[in-house]
Amino acid sequence: MNGFGTLKKLAWMRWEKALVDIRKIDPEYEQAMDRVVEFEQQYEEMELRPEDRTAIDGLLNALDDIEECEVSLAYLVGMADCLLFLDTLELFQL
Repeated sequence: MNGFGTLKKLAWMRWEKALVDIRKIDPEYEQAMDRVVEFEQQYEEMELRPEDRTAIDGLLNALDDIEECEVSLAYLVGMADCLLFLDTLELFQL
C-alpha cells in the first residue's frame, strides 16, 4: 500500500468513528440508517435464486467499495482545505 493508500485507510477509519457521533446529532442520518436496516431485512427475507443473490451482492459490494473511496477522498480533501485556510491565515505554514 502506498502512502496515499495509507492516508485513505486512516481517513476511512476516522470517518467510521465519527459516524457514531453524527448519528446522535443528525436525525436525517439516523432516519436514513433506519431505512437501510429495513431494506436489508427485506432483502434477507426475499426468495431469490442463488445467481440473482450473487449478482445483487456483487453490486452492493461494488457500491460499498466506491462509497469507501469517495468518503476517504472527501475527508482528505476537507483536511487539505483546512490546512490551506490555516496557511492563508498564517496560523500554519505549509
